[in-house]
Parts: sequence; structure tokens; C-alpha cells
Amino acid sequence: MNDEVEVASEEKGYLGSYYKATILYHVGTCSDYRVKYKTLVSDNDQTTPLEWFIRASELRPVPPEIPRETKPMETYDIVDVYDNEGWWIGVITAKVEQEYRVYFPTTKQEIVYSADKLRFHQEWSDGEWKFPLLG
Repeated sequence: MNDEVEVASEEKGYLGSYYKATILYHVGTCSDYRVKYKTLVSDNDQTTPLEWFIRASELRPVPPEIPRETKPMETYDIVDVYDNEGWWIGVITAKVEQEYRVYFPTTKQEIVYSADKLRFHQEWSDGEWKFPLLG
């Protein structure tokens, strides 16, 4: 085990977010796993990494990095923004000097971020990474 993964949250208020975790072990005969989060902590002491049971459908490998020299970010690109200990799906709506304005469909908010907080959003489908398109 010990595979590095990202967990897609399906909880209200966290839809559209991914959190880095490590698979600890497979649970029984079903497709559940016990994971330890990298950035989320236990409610008990606020320091111990959170461990949780996750369905296989909520897991994906960590996406590969895409160097910005290879493909610059542009308006209407679907991106992940690192904020609140996880990656949140949004859409670039404008570039303002060295920062990007990002709209989040799940919260209907638009927030400005520096480029180092963004990565291109990729979907794991049929064993390969794909870039989703708007519309």
C-alpha cells in the first residue's frame, strides 16, 4: 500500500475539492480503503493526520505536473487552486498582472490567486489523464 493518491470529497461544502492522502490498507472484500490525509487533521487534537475510510470511486492517482513553460494558463482554462488544505476546481476568468482571477462554480465565488497556487485540472478516466473542456 502506501500509494500516494488524491481523495475527491463528496461532502456538502467540499464538492469540487481534492486532498492528498496515502492509502494505508484495503478494507475487506469491498472496494473501500483506509487513507491518511497529508493536510487534514483529526478533530480530536488538531495535529494528528486524519485517517478515514474512502470508497475506491473517491480515489485517483496524484496528477502529473504540467510545466507552465509547456502550456501557459489562459482565460477559461479549468484549473485546480490550492486553498484550505486542498485543491479546488475552478475556471480562470481573467489574468491581472501576475495573478489569476478564478471562479468556483460550487460556491459561485471569484477569488484572485498567484500562479503558484494553480495547476491545470485533469480528470482520471479509463486509466489515463484527460483535460476537461468547458461546455
